[in-house]
Amino acid sequence: MSFNYEQSIWGRGEASLRWSDPTAFRLKQSLQAIASLPAGAKVLEVGCGAGQFIRAIKKMRPEFECFGSDISREAITLAQQKNDGVEYFISEPYKLIDETSPFVPLLGGEGNFDAVLVFDVLEHVDNPAALLQEIRRVLKPNGIFYAFVPCEGDWLSLWHLLEVLHLKKDLTKKHAGHIQYFSRRSLLKLFGQNYFLIQRLRYSEHLLGQKIGILAFWLMERATKKQGGKQINNETYFGEQGSGLIRLIKKLVNGLVYIESTLFSLVPSPNVHVVAKKLATPHPPSLSRG
Repeated sequence: MSFNYEQSIWGRGEASLRWSDPTAFRLKQSLQAIASLPAGAKVLEVGCGAGQFIRAIKKMRPEFECFGSDISREAITLAQQKNDGVEYFISEPYKLIDETSPFVPLLGGEGNFDAVLVFDVLEHVDNPAALLQEIRRVLKPNGIFYAFVPCEGDWLSLWHLLEVLHLKKDLTKKHAGHIQYFSRRSLLKLFGQNYFLIQRLRYSEHLLGQKIGILAFWLMERATKKQGGKQINNETYFGEQGSGLIRLIKKLVNGLVYIESTLFSLVPSPNVHVVAKKLATPHPPSLSRG
């Protein structure tokens, strides 16, 4: 059974920089990536879901023109109901904007965005190279591209270890729609092949964060079986779980994962935050500047 993106919609909540919020480290990294952009810069989040990240960015940087796109009509409908100053639109999987789009007068078509952001997207798509090419198309020359990508195929990944031991059981595919299992090397090679020059690399969720992630998918597997195989949205499921004490424990755990990620952000892990620049002239770039 294929993953239903109209049934599982992420981003309904409010991303924040609070240490106890699971979105904090990703939001911090994306804000740092676009910190130098001037007022009036156009920032697009691709695969925004119901908009929690781009909404937070608009709130913290109101001088930006912010946009969000997603293939899910239900997600975009929910995002638009927030009236948060972000312009949301439905996109095709590998075609963000074309000449027939009603958003062209607003968006300006190709080569018009100062920055494009993706959070947990590349591992979901059949053809990540095609998506990178489309992102490159809509970026201005030297435009900024920020991506957070979990690399489940990397040797540092506990998911990879479980796969080797035949214990993974496609849990991330079943409960999150993951179909790409990058290594760090294959991810950076993909960026280079599509004419992005890596400017900055940071890492998160090293050991504790990975263990918590595996536990979360195991709990979703149990819950799914109890509900007769019904697809469960992890954000909704875990957001609704627990008493006041359980919620406090979740905040403490989130805080510990945030501290781990912050202290060891320069130490490689399979959870990669990439800041890259669109090369103005396509020619083979180096994979990284460090």
